[in-house]
Amino acid sequence: KFLSEFTYETRTSSREFCKELVDKSIDYQNLLPINNDAVTAENQLSETIKNAAWFVESWQKDPTISAMLIMLDAIQAKFKDTSDIWGKLTKIAEDKRPITFLYIKLEDFGLSDDLYIKMNARGKQLTPFENFKSRFDKYIEKNGWGKDITNPLETFAHKIDTVWTDLFWKYRTDDGLIDNKLVNFIVGVAIICYAQNLKIQPNKEDEEKVRKELIEKKRTKNITEDAIKRERIEKRIEDLTNNPDKISSEDFMTKEAFDCLVMCLNKYAERPNDNFSNIELRTNITFWKDEDSTLFNVFIQEKTTYSQRLLFYAQTIYLLKNQSFNASHFSDWMRVVRNIVYNNDFNHAPNFIGAIGLIRELSKGCNDIYNYLYSTPQLLSNVAKEEVKEEIEKAKIIIANSDAKQIIHDTEDTEFCTGKIDFALYCIDYDIDNNPNSKDFEITKLKDIKNVIETHFKNNDDAEQFRQAFLTIAGNDYYQKTWWSVSYSFDCMKGYLCYPLEMKDFSRIKDWHRDYLKELFSQLVSKRDLKKIIDDFIIPINMPNWKQRLIKEDGLLKDAAYVLVPNNDNSFCYLARQQRPSRDDQVKKIE
Repeated sequence: KFLSEFTYETRTSSREFCKELVDKSIDYQNLLPINNDAVTAENQLSETIKNAAWFVESWQKDPTISAMLIMLDAIQAKFKDTSDIWGKLTKIAEDKRPITFLYIKLEDFGLSDDLYIKMNARGKQLTPFENFKSRFDKYIEKNGWGKDITNPLETFAHKIDTVWTDLFWKYRTDDGLIDNKLVNFIVGVAIICYAQNLKIQPNKEDEEKVRKELIEKKRTKNITEDAIKRERIEKRIEDLTNNPDKISSEDFMTKEAFDCLVMCLNKYAERPNDNFSNIELRTNITFWKDEDSTLFNVFIQEKTTYSQRLLFYAQTIYLLKNQSFNASHFSDWMRVVRNIVYNNDFNHAPNFIGAIGLIRELSKGCNDIYNYLYSTPQLLSNVAKEEVKEEIEKAKIIIANSDAKQIIHDTEDTEFCTGKIDFALYCIDYDIDNNPNSKDFEITKLKDIKNVIETHFKNNDDAEQFRQAFLTIAGNDYYQKTWWSVSYSFDCMKGYLCYPLEMKDFSRIKDWHRDYLKELFSQLVSKRDLKKIIDDFIIPINMPNWKQRLIKEDGLLKDAAYVLVPNNDNSFCYLARQQRPSRDDQVKKIE
């Protein structure tokens, strides 16, 4: 009767379990026998309860009941051989009971949000993040990484439940949780630390496994310890990228890595709403379509790419290195990194590690990147050498001609260039491969090229006229050089007709491709109109009639994507929309 006064108010299933547990009681003389399989000495009592006829199977999904069963097992293990437990609990000694209960009305106090967060979590199973946090606190204490902190408000344990929680609160999910966002941030910093520090916990079993894999992969037994360590780091980076919940305390194996995590959290908590996160890194800098995204927001999502991690690293390293925030210098720094990252494939762990090393080296001059590049023409890193060379050349131009900065940036930001303006410079006869004089840079000429790009290479709307105009430049030679495959259905050669934006590939191939495109740009600068280029084109002697028609006759190339030439005398061709047309009715014959 006395125990029936104890119940559970919040959850019906928990309340029913408590009632049945008291009413039916437990026969301690007939617990399930230990079989070292399902029933062990540690869970004998809870398994007996779950096996009872009154126990409802669905109760096992109730986190409160699960927690009660665990505690009952713990009490049983601790006190099963102790007598007179009830007497000790109820004995009055010096007018004080061994167990007392204090009651306070919370609504009478102005309580902070963090207390409510803690209270609200009670009665629920700990999330994976809460378990990690608990283990991480012990790991920090074990390593003595917080022993020098005298103010308890500055400890990791306190901050992760208060000021750092506030940082992530605006990104909470619909159910009010921020756990995944915090985990993703911690994982992201761990990944960066692995790539930056190139250190990983020793593990003989894993090292031997990796050694065998490398021997089989490289077909040699001469595998160095550094190669094994590098392979393990790459695997761990990939594992954390694909499975953030696998984060472990040991992923921060050094004080340096732990301090990096703390500094990053402190820095973003210190200035969560500054311009660097809300304005400077929107679409105009990152080429993203979502104008509301910031690097911080992207970094804490589930599917952050390696390239996005690199941009976040660049942003963070600037903030950590510079106490005062200069919007212009910050924007220049992020632009240089963006140009390099966007024009390389860093979306694999080995390449990502190399890119981290490059950005770290460049960050020596992040507070004034153009002057740094101007005075440091040779870097130690061999990553993205072509893009780095271009950034150095642009820095020379900007230092020598301060008015050139804006037009260079505007040209970089076009979808056709996306950060790489080597071809635009080539069009104005400023060839960075041939040691040009930066003082000879002509701003007006680059403006003309930028205008051509924005007018004719912004989208594929005028694709037909563009193709016709391009064929006037390439002439007969175009068809001889750009055949790239065979149509087996028609047993002939097949050539692809590019769209304007696809000409980006032509611009980056340093051979005859870019020379044709350069000539088209030159004519567009002078004539400013695709139609005029077509109309002014003089048909060469002996040009087959079908080629003349493709250039001069409107409507033929509107829907066509491929040209097929099935005979040797060039008397006719087929136009096809599909890459692999299989029947005559899928093509149009042009004579």
